[in-house]
Amino acid sequence: MELERAAKKRCGGIDGDNPAADLTDDLIVEILSRLPAKSVCRFKCVSWRWRRLISHRDHRKKLPHTLAGFISHYSVPLHDGIVLIPHFDSIDGVEEDEEEHRLVPDPSLSFLPGYRTIFPKDCCNGLLLCLCCKNSPRDESDYVVCNPATQRWIILPEIDRADPVSTVRLGFDPALSPYFHVFAILEHVDGCVSGVEIFSLEMGAWSHRENGWGDEDDHTVHPDAKSAFVDGMVNFISYNSAIIAVDTEGKKWKTIPFLEEMTCECISNGILAFIGQSQGHFCGWSFKYNISTSQLFGWTNMKLEREYSLIAIHPECNMIFYVFRDEGQNTLLSYDMDRGKVNSICNMRDPFWKTWDPCLPYVPVFMESLPDHA
Repeated sequence: MELERAAKKRCGGIDGDNPAADLTDDLIVEILSRLPAKSVCRFKCVSWRWRRLISHRDHRKKLPHTLAGFISHYSVPLHDGIVLIPHFDSIDGVEEDEEEHRLVPDPSLSFLPGYRTIFPKDCCNGLLLCLCCKNSPRDESDYVVCNPATQRWIILPEIDRADPVSTVRLGFDPALSPYFHVFAILEHVDGCVSGVEIFSLEMGAWSHRENGWGDEDDHTVHPDAKSAFVDGMVNFISYNSAIIAVDTEGKKWKTIPFLEEMTCECISNGILAFIGQSQGHFCGWSFKYNISTSQLFGWTNMKLEREYSLIAIHPECNMIFYVFRDEGQNTLLSYDMDRGKVNSICNMRDPFWKTWDPCLPYVPVFMESLPDHA
């Protein structure tokens, strides 16, 4: 009997000695729904039963979610060129085999019809902004916002402006509004910001706003630079050693100087200046001290600007994520700043050819924030 009891415990079985044996699935889900997302994520390790309950599609709308993984892309060479296909890497290095338990049922986003290549550009609170190119002689393309968890999507109308678009970013916070916004930075011929186009899902159209960051300091934003949507404002890193921000209506404009001067070269490398949101706060990361890379990362002679890319700050804890490049292989790693611990998560499918290749943190959202299609 004791051997049988021990075997059940090892296999994740629940016997009469365990108080959880009398809990129904519905009651477990109800209890978990009242906990923070970080705790729910940890409870996946209790047993296979709990993991399947938390992952099952019928319970996703009720349970809180935290960082699930990263959306990137890989390239496929064809006879007439190269196409880009989206890809999802789970944060625990494991993706469920059964589709009903997957947080991203279709990582290639094949539910977006009629596109030859799909390039993920930005991700914000469960919604994904993609540049989608059609298979046509004129190389037509659309900006599309989709929800990978629910497979709903909408095509954005074209931006009717003469100034070229340098950077397009997504803003969405279901705690503030059920509607998303898209921000397109317009630039002069010299590369400086001329204005911003803002798309509102509620209005279904773009609205133009002249540059409100002032003429005394001309700002330039790298086309692939990271952004952060916090408290209803989208934040960008400017080449002019500052963070610049604008709200969803184009009425509030902010400029936040860096505490220390940072050159354009440092910012363009992508690892010395980084912004994001964590634990409800707007966060910035900058390279300040020389460190022992062999102690911190496990490798020697690491050239920071060439061999790793900082890609995300965990939304729930003091942890950063970065990609390490070595001999054509990319490894996704995390660094726990409280414990000083590095963890290898998985090998990325495609090599990063440059620091700015997008690897987007993804937190699933299962609310119906988008129409079936548009």
